[in-house]
Amino acid sequence: MSRGRRVASSRASASRRGRVSVVERWNRWLLRFLGLFLVGVGVVVLLAGFEVFGTSLADRPVLDADAGSFAAEHGWFWPAVGTAAGLMALGSLGWLAAQLRSGRLRGLYVIDDAVGGVRLDAAALTDAVADDLVRNPVVRTARVAMLGRPRHPVLRMSVEAQEDADARAVRSDVERRVLPRARRALGRPDLAAEIEIGVYAGAPARVR
Repeated sequence: MSRGRRVASSRASASRRGRVSVVERWNRWLLRFLGLFLVGVGVVVLLAGFEVFGTSLADRPVLDADAGSFAAEHGWFWPAVGTAAGLMALGSLGWLAAQLRSGRLRGLYVIDDAVGGVRLDAAALTDAVADDLVRNPVVRTARVAMLGRPRHPVLRMSVEAQEDADARAVRSDVERRVLPRARRALGRPDLAAEIEIGVYAGAPARVR
C-alpha cells in the first residue's frame, strides 16, 4: 500500500533577513544580462526575417561564402572557436558548482567574535531539531536542513502532521517551542527560519 500524499500545506517565515549572498547577486546580474542579450538578439533576428532591414539581409545565409573561405584559409579559426566553446563550458561548470555550494550548510558558527569562532556541525543541530519536532504527538515525520551561509544561516523545517491535525496549532508549536530552543542552543536569538507544514491525507484505497 503506497503512502498518502499531502493535501494541505502552509508556509511561515520567522525573522527572515533580507541578506543576499554573493552567488545570488552574481546570478541576478548574470541572468539579467543574458535575458536582455537574448531578447535583443531575438528581436534583431525577427526584424531581419520580416525584411525590416531589407530583402538582401533576410535572404542572406548565416555563414556566407566569405566567412566560409576565411575559416578555410585560416587554420586557427576552428581551434579558436573550439577553445572559446571549451571556456564557456568550463565557466558553466563553475557556475553550476557555485549553485551546489550555495545550498545546504555543513557547519555554522556558534561563537564568532574578534578572537575567533566555534564551528558546529550543522547535522548535529538539524537532527536535534527534527527529534524535537516529532515530540509533538500529531507530527508524523520531520525534515530539517540548514541553508544560507555559516554566519547567516537559515533553518528550514518541513513537517508532516497527521490527517486530523490542526496545521495552525502545529505551526504555533514550532514557532513557540521548537524554534526558540534551537535559537537558545546556538546562542542566536535572530536565527532565521522557514517552516513548511503538510497534512497527511492517509493511504489511498486499494482497487481490486
